[in-house]
Amino acid sequence: MHKNKLLQSKGKIMIRCKKIAVILAVFSAMGMVVQGQGNGDSIALSQNVRTPLPALAPAAYRGHFWRVDAENNGGLPRNFRTCQSPFHKVEHKYASEVDSSYVPSRKGLDDLRISGSGQFSARQFDALVQALRKKTKGPIYDVDLRQESHGFFNGTAVSWYGRHDWGNIGKSPTAVLADEQQRLQAALGTDVLVYDQGKGDLPVHPRAMAVRRVQTERELAESKGIHYVRLANTDHLWPTPGEIDAFLAFVRTLPDDAWLHFHCEAGAGRTTAYMVMYDMIKNPGLPYKDIVYRQYEIGGNYTPHDVIHLKQGDWKGPYYHEKHEMVSLFYQYVQDQVRQGGSQSWSQWLKNKRMRVNNSLNKTAMKDNEL
Repeated sequence: MHKNKLLQSKGKIMIRCKKIAVILAVFSAMGMVVQGQGNGDSIALSQNVRTPLPALAPAAYRGHFWRVDAENNGGLPRNFRTCQSPFHKVEHKYASEVDSSYVPSRKGLDDLRISGSGQFSARQFDALVQALRKKTKGPIYDVDLRQESHGFFNGTAVSWYGRHDWGNIGKSPTAVLADEQQRLQAALGTDVLVYDQGKGDLPVHPRAMAVRRVQTERELAESKGIHYVRLANTDHLWPTPGEIDAFLAFVRTLPDDAWLHFHCEAGAGRTTAYMVMYDMIKNPGLPYKDIVYRQYEIGGNYTPHDVIHLKQGDWKGPYYHEKHEMVSLFYQYVQDQVRQGGSQSWSQWLKNKRMRVNNSLNKTAMKDNEL
């Protein structure tokens, strides 16, 4: 009888240890990601769940061609949506994760004053501004989430492309802007080969472009009376704690009538992640499910999407898993700040949470040793 109880007790402790170990591994991984982004494909996630991909030096991701991100034609940029967009049906790829019978609340959504899209050309930016001016008389902010060097050749949106879109991985925001400016100016007055991006990061459909005018996105935005903010986030990855701290500091400076337009390259991953976080900040009384569902159903990605069974060669899977865990933690962070009436930074909150997890793990291990 005593032996059975002892075995049951040990079994429960082992389960608790495994759960804590999984959480701890995630926080350990965050430390790697913060230091950044220069670790390339190497990322540690939940213990015994993900196999780290081979680590590659930043040089492996150096840009090697000018990619056309958006032709300079009219109309709105791809994946454009606003907080007032209608909900769409759940796509098949998310059918196992998103309950299609659940209709998320629109409380606080229609007046959230945000929109999102992929990268725009100069003419598409004109259409974008015109569309947003119909929705607001307040200041509009172009929130550029791209770390990659990009700008405009004769109004066509281009970017200096490297493997995984990580041409600037490991660089500081200052270094990113310097690289971007140098490359754009070097192209001015020359004939440049530009490409579309094919499968496997390969350049396809080369064509020569006589570059007679170059612009940074800041120059384009400010020429139209739009405020410009750059949050240089690495494509495919959840933002670092420092990047989110910078975002939160920016949000605190905004006037009440500000309209934020978020964009990355495709208008999917980074754009939706920031729209979700902003929604969580502005609508803390709503359930987590409603916020992540509705930001997906107005036209974004499903940010908590996870990949349970990795296929061979699926390098994105571990990064999806990290986003799956981190977006939930960010919601917890916002809830804690509301309950405590605090203004603790995201990075400090994460650090404290990691310490609590470590302490819990140590106490559990001590109890296990006593048995």
